[in-house]
Amino acid sequence: MLEDFVNLKEGDVIIQNGANSMCGLSVVQLAAAKGVKTINIIRKRSDTPELVERMKNYGADIVVADDYIRTREFRDLIADLPKPKLALNCVGGETATEMSRLLGEGGVLVTYGGMSLKPVTIPTSSFIFNDVTLKGFWMSRWYAQHSAADKKDLFEKLAVLAEKKKLRVWSERHSFERGFETALERAVNTSSRNRKVLLKLDE
Repeated sequence: MLEDFVNLKEGDVIIQNGANSMCGLSVVQLAAAKGVKTINIIRKRSDTPELVERMKNYGADIVVADDYIRTREFRDLIADLPKPKLALNCVGGETATEMSRLLGEGGVLVTYGGMSLKPVTIPTSSFIFNDVTLKGFWMSRWYAQHSAADKKDLFEKLAVLAEKKKLRVWSERHSFERGFETALERAVNTSSRNRKVLLKLDE
């Protein structure tokens, strides 16, 4: 998503909602590796301060709750940044609308999820005056449309970043032999966790 829709260069800005997901955290880290700044929108929750701090440790530049992006204070916060070239939407609804309003001229809003179950509604002015483009992304289609060499190249790039600790996964690990039931319970009960659940087969 960071490479297929917009030619991002060092100093550019992107904006995303659902930014505390593993996909969102990966976007933060991959963008930081390219020198691209990120504006990250999350849902307000009881542990918001801790979540903001964690995301900044991953390389996020700005992290705000979704009810903050409609305020004058938020506009002042991002006033010194270039307008975003790319918006990544996995939520839909109001945050997608607000992100489209923030895009610069010729900006692209890419939708890859719909967690709110609400439609993506874009102001007419975004099309007329900013020439905003809407795109969709589906990982299965990307795999089907790209060659084995393309996939190999992608995974090699990601592996290099992981080796350099520039791409990390926020996860919890459980022993396959001693912790399978706990891992299964944690994986199913998404309301009680915010990490990916991994099983270690060598323990």
